[in-house]
Amino acid sequence: MSNRNFLLLIIIISLTAVVSLSCFSIFFLSPSFAHLIIKDTEFEALKIGRHLAEPLHDTDKITRELPNDFAESIKMAVADFGLMKIKVFAPDGETVYSTTGEDLGKMNEKDYFHNFVAKGQVYTQVVNKNTKSLEDQVVTVDVVETYVPIMNGTSFAGAFEIYFDITDNKKALDILLFKSNALLLLIAGGLVIAILIVSLIARRSFINQERAENKIIQQGLDLQEKNSELSVLNDVSRALSKSIDLKTLLPLVLETLVNRLPVLNLAKKGGIMLVDNEKMELIAHLGHDQTFIDQHKDISIHDCLCGLSARTGEIIISKNSQTDSRHTLCCDIMEPHGHIILPFKSATKVVGVLYLYLPADAEVENLKVNLLESMASQVGMAIDNARLYGETREMALHDPLTGLANRRFMDIKLQQAIALAERYDKPLCLSLLDIDFFKNYNDSKGHDAGDKMLTMVAEKISLGIRKSDLAARFGGEEFLIILPESDMAGTRMAVERIRQDIEDSLEITISAGIALYKKGSSDEDLIRTADSALYLAKENGRNRVECA
Repeated sequence: MSNRNFLLLIIIISLTAVVSLSCFSIFFLSPSFAHLIIKDTEFEALKIGRHLAEPLHDTDKITRELPNDFAESIKMAVADFGLMKIKVFAPDGETVYSTTGEDLGKMNEKDYFHNFVAKGQVYTQVVNKNTKSLEDQVVTVDVVETYVPIMNGTSFAGAFEIYFDITDNKKALDILLFKSNALLLLIAGGLVIAILIVSLIARRSFINQERAENKIIQQGLDLQEKNSELSVLNDVSRALSKSIDLKTLLPLVLETLVNRLPVLNLAKKGGIMLVDNEKMELIAHLGHDQTFIDQHKDISIHDCLCGLSARTGEIIISKNSQTDSRHTLCCDIMEPHGHIILPFKSATKVVGVLYLYLPADAEVENLKVNLLESMASQVGMAIDNARLYGETREMALHDPLTGLANRRFMDIKLQQAIALAERYDKPLCLSLLDIDFFKNYNDSKGHDAGDKMLTMVAEKISLGIRKSDLAARFGGEEFLIILPESDMAGTRMAVERIRQDIEDSLEITISAGIALYKKGSSDEDLIRTADSALYLAKENGRNRVECA
């Protein structure tokens, strides 16, 4: 619990104590004293009633014919006890005697008389000054009105109604309670004032202490934020080290940035575009639907904010997509938002851009921009290195003339295809193709024409196979095709289409041999079998396809 809350708790407890004391006096103490007066008066009335009823103990039913000295006894009781009035009732509720003559003969038909008093129960009611009594008579003083039943054994013979004037008693009680309440309030008020003074003194001390604590906390938060930023840089560096393939690397970088930069209040979406001359390709994205992806499929460095960043090499901050005229690509259903666009730079040029989403009209601190700029610099160098690696790898695994896989890449893929065919019991075919009389063509047309012809044949082969197939330059004028999950009939049809296309569109023809993989055989066995089928095609007249 904080010091301020503790102080507030003390004040609340003090005020609660004051209110509780007042409530105790008003709702418990005062009613208790009033009830005590009523009970005491009721007890006195009961004694008086029983005393007056002694001469009537043999009477079965009280009537107007009362003993001669009865009226005198009542008057003495009124005088001795300072009573306001006494009335006597017959069992049916008729007033047969009253110290005031106007009540004689009146009937009491009230429920309390017949349901309580007539059944032998004492019934008492306090009647305040200037209000109606139990018998609807207005009284000019505070009265305790008590009905005392007159019983003859178990029979109800009648009842006394005795009026006690308690005006002086009530007034004395009110004065006593007023003084008591005043004293309680004075004590409670003094206590509150004392506590408030102590609280104010303590509050000053607490404020100074809180200021010192807040300063320490803020310093800790600043240090934590710097550590968090360094941690983000470290996470980005680790992500960059996990892969050299851009299609794997960049989604990982994007996800790391979006999830590890809460200080910018980023939305869980964004993307990375690679720049190739004037074209831009969306290579990684988060939180976009297909409409957005299609809209940004073919954009250039002259389009929207990303193009501006790619073109100028500068960080672009847009506060609101709906009011920024530079934001030219907008979806109608898109909510207003802000952007921060960072260029990824290599040593000499922009190689990509990162776009992140901010809440509309959000402010971005310069320190945060510097952090993003440092990360963008790391990613830019990683993209440049990945591209150089890709170009080097492409050169190492592909034939530089035809662009087809070279012998080394072909060996790797063929071994993988055989392993899959063995594991899943799927068919695998291999075809060797050779240009007919290529030496004669090369000698007559020249080496440049020969190289061009090799390139055109390679293009026809590439167009004639599936994406799952692999075409390679086997050596010289020989080509090889690996066809996973293709049987002999299907492979023959595919190779025949390629042969026919070359015959129809080029100046040369080809011969081809096909081999079907058999379990347990090696890659060399498969190539040897396809070569035998190719030899058979040449023996049988060339420009044909033969199966082993």
